[in-house]
Amino acid sequence: MEITVKKLLINKIFLIIIILTTFSIDLLAKKAAIVVDFETSEVLFEKNADTKNYPASLTKIMTLYIVFDYIKKGKLNYEDEMIVSSTAASRSPSKLYLEQGSTIKVKDAINALIIKSANDVATVVSEKISGTEREFAKLMTKYARNIGMNNTTFKNASGLPNRAQLTTARDIYKLSNALITNFPEEYELFSQTSFKWKGKVYKTHNKLMLKYVGADGIKTGYIKASGFQLAFSAVRNNKRVIGVYFGGDTGKQRNDRLEFYMNSAFKKLNIENSTIKRVKNTNDTKKQKLVNQNKYSIVVGTFKYRKNAEKQIKLIQKKYPVSTNGKEAKVVFIEVSGKKLYESRFTDFNKKDAYQACRRLAKYGRDCFVRL
Repeated sequence: MEITVKKLLINKIFLIIIILTTFSIDLLAKKAAIVVDFETSEVLFEKNADTKNYPASLTKIMTLYIVFDYIKKGKLNYEDEMIVSSTAASRSPSKLYLEQGSTIKVKDAINALIIKSANDVATVVSEKISGTEREFAKLMTKYARNIGMNNTTFKNASGLPNRAQLTTARDIYKLSNALITNFPEEYELFSQTSFKWKGKVYKTHNKLMLKYVGADGIKTGYIKASGFQLAFSAVRNNKRVIGVYFGGDTGKQRNDRLEFYMNSAFKKLNIENSTIKRVKNTNDTKKQKLVNQNKYSIVVGTFKYRKNAEKQIKLIQKKYPVSTNGKEAKVVFIEVSGKKLYESRFTDFNKKDAYQACRRLAKYGRDCFVRL
């Protein structure tokens, strides 16, 4: 009788282990990836894209997204000094080793989050905005829902281990897309390869960005439970592709796999491994450079209906001719988070003029952002 009871207990325990293991594998399929055409939202490759994983330091993309939004709304300034609490100072590496009671400017914190992926800085930012990191995490999750990240929950600002902090490759793509779309000028900071803080130079963790043709960001991540992560963006022949990879066994393996997926995606789009084709004729080269310089557009409105987008173009042309004279106006269909929308655009800007036009329109209270 005693042997039978023991066997039953062993069988039950074995069954529970099988159930828990199966559930864990289903919940956390460590390796996952997605590659998407930024402009059309066409998925060019995906693997376990909707399976939940730990975001690691990709979490900091959302922390930065909120910082940029607060700056845009006037709630935060690049020159603001933020005080370092004992909690922030105690965070584990990667970090700047900030001392309790010291301060760091918002502009320096941004660079530290992008390039150094500093966990102590992430906590400083969270406490500046929400008082505590716990409250900031709630704000992060709220922002996530607003941009369609329905399978993501944030529990801290850095990505340090927390079993309840989960996301998916598709959701990180949505976040990357929203960052580039809503903060194009700020996004340029993600292409930096180093920054200097108190006499010390810190170099980027994003090694793939240093060698991949057309790469311009965005963020790496790693904790033991997640493996090596990377959200990545590259532009070739004016076509942007965003790739996300979870679960690399090493940084190199992660980079190699995502590089392969990105190359396959560009090949699928019939885009060669170059940003500008080489031409022998000097005059042709100058013309080609000029053409590529004037590939920026400004978006002055996004609408549910095409007719409203067309009305917006006419209104901007009539009221702000200085910003739009000589520029081609067009309505472009896009799809964001499953929603079909129409953008009112003016094209044929060079980079400098595009940002200048948006700043000019912003002075008059008009929405405007730059697209490449």
